[in-house]
Amino acid sequence: MKLRILFLRLISLVTYIFLWAPVIVIIVFSFSANKYGIKWDGFTWKWYAALLENDMVRETCLRSLVIALITVVVSTFLGTITAYGLYKLKFKGKQLLRTSILLPIVMPEVVTGAALLLFFIKLSPLQLGYTTIIIAHIVFSTPLAVFVILGRMQRIDWSWEEASMDLGATRLSTFRRVIGPLLMPGIAGAAALIFPWSFDDFVITYFVSGIGNTTLPIYVFSQLRHGSTPVINVIGTLFTVITLIGLLATKMAEKRSRTARL
Repeated sequence: MKLRILFLRLISLVTYIFLWAPVIVIIVFSFSANKYGIKWDGFTWKWYAALLENDMVRETCLRSLVIALITVVVSTFLGTITAYGLYKLKFKGKQLLRTSILLPIVMPEVVTGAALLLFFIKLSPLQLGYTTIIIAHIVFSTPLAVFVILGRMQRIDWSWEEASMDLGATRLSTFRRVIGPLLMPGIAGAAALIFPWSFDDFVITYFVSGIGNTTLPIYVFSQLRHGSTPVINVIGTLFTVITLIGLLATKMAEKRSRTARL
């Protein structure tokens, strides 16, 4: 028994090292004085200062941030009402619809990007740009929100909804005052997953961005084509830190919600 536990701990340790080693390497070399960022030549903060002075990085970062925030708001809203309808309503083809919502998640990103590109060029009056990027991100993010919130709905005591409506509240008022707060951990979790997924997306964005609408991941890719630079390591480090902060904030919000209910 002890040998089995030791073996499982060893496997867990190796897995964590495998997952985190590349991230740790990027973080370490973001502080290296080496101008190529590929070996250690002493500690420095200058690459972080260089990042702040880079107008292109600021522009692409702001563009990615705006796109991700709009995607989070719209996808979470659509995901919430879709999940509620799928969970509460009964209609023909419900299971087929529920399964088909998975398609944008399970399809290869190259296929989704190419399909959206053809749609925007052949069937849509929209020009490739900000709007097409946001629509594409909403397309592949909303299904994620649907299934995260559906999972939360399965743990809700729906007798609260029945009690509220028995006391005279409308369905909309009940959803806003009773069901909404109960769903909030699931909504927050969906938003926390969608934001980095949208902010970091490269493949689909590359297809539908058009000319002059470079996002931060596309900028990073274009820079890497000309060789590694320390600024790319800094961007990777900031991505990691921001994602970890978002996950920790979500966990703390969920913990506070549980404490408040108790």
